[in-house]
Order: sequence, then structure tokens, then C-alpha cells
Amino acid sequence: MQTTTRVVGVFYILLAAASVVLIDLRIVLIPAACACIILSIAGFLVFRRLSGALAIPWPAARRDSESQGVIVIEETPLPFEGYDQELIVAVQVRHLPELLACIALSAAALWVMFFVPNIEAGVFGLQIGAYEVELICGIGLAVLVASLRWFTERRILSRSRYAIGILLTRDPGFLRRGITYQYWDNKHDRQGGQGPLWGRGSDNAVLVLYDPKNPDQSTTHGAFLFHKFHLALIPARNRKEAVVNS
Repeated sequence: MQTTTRVVGVFYILLAAASVVLIDLRIVLIPAACACIILSIAGFLVFRRLSGALAIPWPAARRDSESQGVIVIEETPLPFEGYDQELIVAVQVRHLPELLACIALSAAALWVMFFVPNIEAGVFGLQIGAYEVELICGIGLAVLVASLRWFTERRILSRSRYAIGILLTRDPGFLRRGITYQYWDNKHDRQGGQGPLWGRGSDNAVLVLYDPKNPDQSTTHGAFLFHKFHLALIPARNRKEAVVNS
């Protein structure tokens, strides 16, 4: 996610610089507004569910182990019991009003730039200062990054498998802590990665979403802005295998 955001940010800044030199903010705002609307709509298309649930097999405690420990994710203890369980992960969209506001703002900006007759060459034909230009460009970048984040998260949800990642190290931080984790993919190969963990000092594991075609590409549930993950354990149901993908 971060790499794509950086690339888009650099490209946006270059367009913004060109628009300031040419004294026409439409050079940067029209592509940004169009991209916001396209990415936001595409996010609903690549993964159409706004909420859902998946189940991950949770094995029984080993008989030869006196204490197997307790896994904690999202400050929720997930103990191993003497019987097989299933970890139910509920995925729910959040910050949807903010996303819709970004779409509405982009649509309104396009309507003004294309259909308001008084908007001519120059900086919209208005006398605005450097601070106003910075504010307008900053808002445009924030809207673009939010819509890109939405689309990226939806795309990850549509193609990923899920696993439990054990924390190996934590980087110091005030609210957002960087972590290094390891997990086992669907071929039982050990994989690893790095990601954020927002202010949850008691967690010792994370939910990992990885690409089954390239398990080395993974992200954690803590990297999601527009989706919330709720976890709970239930006794295993009478079926041969649990659903691991929604």
C-alpha cells in the first residue's frame, strides 16, 4: 500500500508544480478528481460485499504441552482449548461517509471546472494567494490518497487468503508501531513481512492477508483504514474443512 501511495503522491506533486507554473490548477485537479471517482467506484466492483465473515481452523491444545499460551489479536484473547475451534473473523466497512464525501467533492469540483461559465483560464479566473493554492492542492491530494487506499484494500480483500502471523519484533512508536511477523501459507511454507500495529501493546499476533499466487506479498489487518476486523472463537462445526476465504 505504502509504495503505491508514494508513487501517486510524487506524480501528484509534479502535476501540482506544473499547474502552479502555468497558473492553472485544473491541470492537477481534473485528473485527481476523475481518478478519485474511478477508484472509488472500482472499489465497490472488485469486492462487492460491505460486510462478511470467514472462518479459520483453530486446532485443539496439544496434550503434550502444559501451557501452549494464548494468542491475542485486537486485544482479544484466543486460547487453545481441548477441542478443535474455528476463528470467526468478521469484516466490516468503516469510514464510508468520509469516502462518499470524497466522491461528492470530486464530482462537485469537476462540475464547477467544466460547466461554470465564469471559470476561465488562469487559476479558475480567481485571485487567490499561495496559501489558498497549497490548501486546494492539499485537499486534492488527501481525497486522491483516500480513494486509492479504498480501492487497494478492496482489491486485497477480493484476492487474499488469511493466516495468523506471530509477532517477532516491535519497533518503538507512540501510537503506530511497526512490527515484523511470520506466518505459514497454504503450502505450509514459512513467510514473513512487516506492517503497522496501532497502539495495541498486548497483541502478540496479527491477522495476515496474503496473495496465494505470491505468498511473499502480504499485509496485516492493522494496515486497513476502511475496514474493521472483529474476531471470536467458536467450537468447530461438523464439516471437513473451514472456509478460509470470503
